[in-house]
Amino acid sequence: MTRCVAFAILLFASGCASVEDANAERDFAAPAGDDLGGAGGDDLAGAGNAPPITCGGKHVVINEVQTGSAASASDELIELYNQCAMPINLTGSTVVYRSAAGTSDVVVISLTKTIDAGGYLLIAGPAFAADGGSVPDQTYGAGKLAAAGGGVGLRDAAQMLVDSVGYGTATNAFIEGSVAAAPASGQSLARKPNGVDTNQNALDFAVATPSPRAAN
Repeated sequence: MTRCVAFAILLFASGCASVEDANAERDFAAPAGDDLGGAGGDDLAGAGNAPPITCGGKHVVINEVQTGSAASASDELIELYNQCAMPINLTGSTVVYRSAAGTSDVVVISLTKTIDAGGYLLIAGPAFAADGGSVPDQTYGAGKLAAAGGGVGLRDAAQMLVDSVGYGTATNAFIEGSVAAAPASGQSLARKPNGVDTNQNALDFAVATPSPRAAN
């Protein structure tokens, strides 16, 4: 329990460590004293800093993305999944988007909720059609996600990139490994199996029937 609480503080509290590259995904699996990257090193085991804390080497992931449907291009969803055994306070974190070749973030939404242990946080666009009675935890006011290609990222309060996925025609920095397929209209891009994260978008994600708030 102590490890997960410490993880939550490290992951989503601003100012817990200096960041050399805000576009580099945080290495939560790094052993104590391991550097987060960059010449000269921001060694978290140094004076005044706590060593990196993991929760079984896991973190909150982008679990499912829908970019639109036949009903509306703004029938969008982004589902987050908490692999940790403790709830994680996401307040201050943001979900961001980059166009296919984009080099800067567009903020989709600033998060204000806590995600339960083993639970889901459902974020939806303005025309989201509740599937099976799913009610979003937070909604945003305009469609953000291009159908052909783009990237979705989760940043913590310190603007570290916690997780990301690039899909379709994307060539942006949100791609982990190789790009995932773009979901067809009314379908979603979903982690298979639920929550898997090998840092290879093409392997971790598959086009599927949307399953908000449920295992993929």
